Amino acid sequence: MVFSFLSFVYLAVALAVALRIFSRRSSHGTALAWLLLVILLPAVGALIYLLIGERRLGRTWMRRAITLQPQILRWARNIPATDVVAPDTLSMGAESLSRLATGLAGLPLMGGHRLRLLVESESIMRMLIADIDAARYSVHLEFYIWSAGGFVDDLVAALVNAARRGVACRALMDSLGSRSFFKSEAIASLRAAGIEIVEVLPVNPLRALFVRLDLRDHRKIAVIDRGVAYTGSMNVADPRFFKQDAGVGEWVDAMVRIEGPAAWALEAVSLSLTALQTGGDFAPPEPPALSPTGNSRVQIFPSGPQSSIRHIEALLLTAIYAARREIVLTTPYFVPSETLLTALRSAAVRGVHVILIVPKKVDSRLVRYASDAYNDDLLVSGITILHFGDGLLHTKSMVIDEQITIFGTVNFDLRSFELNFEVSLIAYDRQFSSEVRALQRQYESRSQALQLEQWRARPHWRRLLENAVQVMSPLL
Repeated sequence: MVFSFLSFVYLAVALAVALRIFSRRSSHGTALAWLLLVILLPAVGALIYLLIGERRLGRTWMRRAITLQPQILRWARNIPATDVVAPDTLSMGAESLSRLATGLAGLPLMGGHRLRLLVESESIMRMLIADIDAARYSVHLEFYIWSAGGFVDDLVAALVNAARRGVACRALMDSLGSRSFFKSEAIASLRAAGIEIVEVLPVNPLRALFVRLDLRDHRKIAVIDRGVAYTGSMNVADPRFFKQDAGVGEWVDAMVRIEGPAAWALEAVSLSLTALQTGGDFAPPEPPALSPTGNSRVQIFPSGPQSSIRHIEALLLTAIYAARREIVLTTPYFVPSETLLTALRSAAVRGVHVILIVPKKVDSRLVRYASDAYNDDLLVSGITILHFGDGLLHTKSMVIDEQITIFGTVNFDLRSFELNFEVSLIAYDRQFSSEVRALQRQYESRSQALQLEQWRARPHWRRLLENAVQVMSPLL
């Protein structure tokens, strides 16, 4: 009798979740992964699905997003013509990429920039602090992780000093990524100085009933006086102290310093998320009158879970198919969709030299197993896989034919494509692309190539584990 009742409950739970899954449009891999989890672990699977199975930003957030979207597009259409560059001035492949980026995110191709690649965490932070010390009007920061200690304490002091001399300062911090910082003395000193702190996507048990808690703000943005900006992979965390108990070494990052109109475009992107979080108005200040500081042409490309389309995945696919000679990709987490996997393999088969550089050790064992499951397919296609051995390589970059660079916060995984607020800089600039490619070559020199014969000699149990985790990768 008890067995019959439990069987009935099992079937009822599995059927209910299955109907819920089928009622929504999702990728085959994601739907099958959820069904498998619910069948194997009905009670646990159903609970996990209720918590993180759907991209639930909540009714309030979605209502705000719907209201904000036309405002953002209207603002983008009113960007001064003097800052906008016609896409047909680019090469054919770059023009297609630029038009897609504008169609998906609304932001146009912009000119008159000077780009500077920064490749060492200490020097990056010192340069950012120097810019904050020189700020006259405003400092706007948005970072996924804030972690006190080391040079971060110097950044906090610089922000406090800026606020005291009358500079308007604002800092966005992801609630989960910066949870330890919200308990630190540093946050109290920032608030005491009058700095506006915006906690993005707050985490608490009550919200779990209405909002998916693992939707995160993964962006890294700093804008000073609306004319200088930073973006890239580095969080507000000193790698000498951050996550030193994870056994992966220091995190290795890179940022780009931008002078030009893309700086205030980045600030506007961040202000749109501020409006989403706080419910305030989206009202970026008028674009400042900036003299051209260089000739780099760039686009800012924001993405996030409020969209039903994987915008950044579409952008990456277009970039891959536009490649003619070489694609070099660095990412700490490589768990691609099937479409991206097919695009990379197709590029290699048609003669494009494809190089994938990933860290030898990552801070998630499940992600490592899921990533390794793709190695055989990649190696057979002729793709070079390099394992970086000097820490957790955290730089996210893609260089196409040393002409186009996609650089920013996006990992090559479904979480970045579907669940995180991300931002990318698309640089249609040979010089900057060559500089990023030179950095990638430095990473190559500190890496070891994975050989197909060596890889296939791994234990059978490891192969089974990788494939099992890979099946569940849409849920990671």
